[in-house]
Amino acid sequence: MSLIPPWLRPPRVRERLASYHLRPDVLDAAAAMASDQRSDIFVVRLEAALTDSETVLRMMDGRHARVMGLLVLTSERIHFRSRRRTGPNFSVPLEEVRAIEAYTRWGTGTVRIITPYGSLTVDQILGRQGEMLADDARATIRGEPLPERDPLRLLAELRALRESGAISATEFEIRKSAIWREI
Repeated sequence: MSLIPPWLRPPRVRERLASYHLRPDVLDAAAAMASDQRSDIFVVRLEAALTDSETVLRMMDGRHARVMGLLVLTSERIHFRSRRRTGPNFSVPLEEVRAIEAYTRWGTGTVRIITPYGSLTVDQILGRQGEMLADDARATIRGEPLPERDPLRLLAELRALRESGAISATEFEIRKSAIWREI
């Protein structure tokens, strides 16, 4: 039971995006990322860039070439969609990824994708999301199934987001309740 009355509680990501009838994989990835309603329209636009054969594994807000956008890991590629109509976008098939590096410092992360044609860097990623994307990308490239999401790991990631200031204490409590309900 939540201590916040329903009329004061901000809508959850799934509630905000319900009217768009998004694919379940897109909705799951959007619900797992640390963001607010400013990213919703870009999540909706992302679905048009996806093929039927690919599954969204993880997504997050980040900055590439000094332009904010969505960094997305799918079962087939790593994709960046700028928030600007003419902004810098890229799409790298997973078989072309030679290495992927990620680190977090002072609450923000950076991901560097190394391809035969050069490297692509996405920074200003909240919390440890970049490191999680890199781990999932490496596992996908190796052909390993992604592990079932451990509820204790999810809670630890959520706590790290709260402590870094990426989400508020209220958002932390709401997401924590959702994790406990799924157990």
